[in-house]
Amino acid sequence: MLAINTAFLQANLALKTPDGREFFVDLDANSKHSENVLKNIDALCQKANVDVLDVGEVAVVTGPGSFTGLRIGVAIAKALACAEPKLKLVPISSLELMAYIHFKHNKPSKNFVCAINALSDLFFVAYFDENGIKLKEEKMIGREEFEKISEQKVVLANDIPSSVKVEKNFVEIELSGQDFLEFAEKQAGQKKFSKLQDFNPVYLRLSQAEDQLLKKNKKSCKNS
Repeated sequence: MLAINTAFLQANLALKTPDGREFFVDLDANSKHSENVLKNIDALCQKANVDVLDVGEVAVVTGPGSFTGLRIGVAIAKALACAEPKLKLVPISSLELMAYIHFKHNKPSKNFVCAINALSDLFFVAYFDENGIKLKEEKMIGREEFEKISEQKVVLANDIPSSVKVEKNFVEIELSGQDFLEFAEKQAGQKKFSKLQDFNPVYLRLSQAEDQLLKKNKKSCKNS
């Protein structure tokens, strides 16, 4: 399996060979994912002495998350699947991945909410029970609604903006290649595969360009 996470500032790459060897690369926030992800995938495959088209399964975090990052990960997976139709595509929810990590390392006793900073005082959130099972579909909310959440809030380390009041019910987690690979294998084991035509990023909001175009069109309609 090849696992690709480019949804956040830090990217995680993981490779597991048919004989069980595991290889990991973490790219920090200063790395340009568009320039370095493919290079590091190639380096992982060379180190493992495997052909990237022979990995069998490609897992990618499809969102929600960074617009550019999501497109990079999904585009790479689609390109590989086009080159090798036998490859199985495994979409990974960033919020479900966070819930898995929280459940694995912190063993929560109550329901909790995973949240990702979507910028502009907006947050991607999803609710989970104490076993890490998603209770409600992922959605985007504003800062005021986010601050009113009474459940434990699980967030990525250093992802909460200074405008948000940090309370005792916040729990910061770190994403690692090992945890990412474990969750991706779990999803693949449950046969949560996607067809190539359905393998797309999950944005939950419009991009800046799309938002500006929508506002422009609305303004034109009002003036016409």
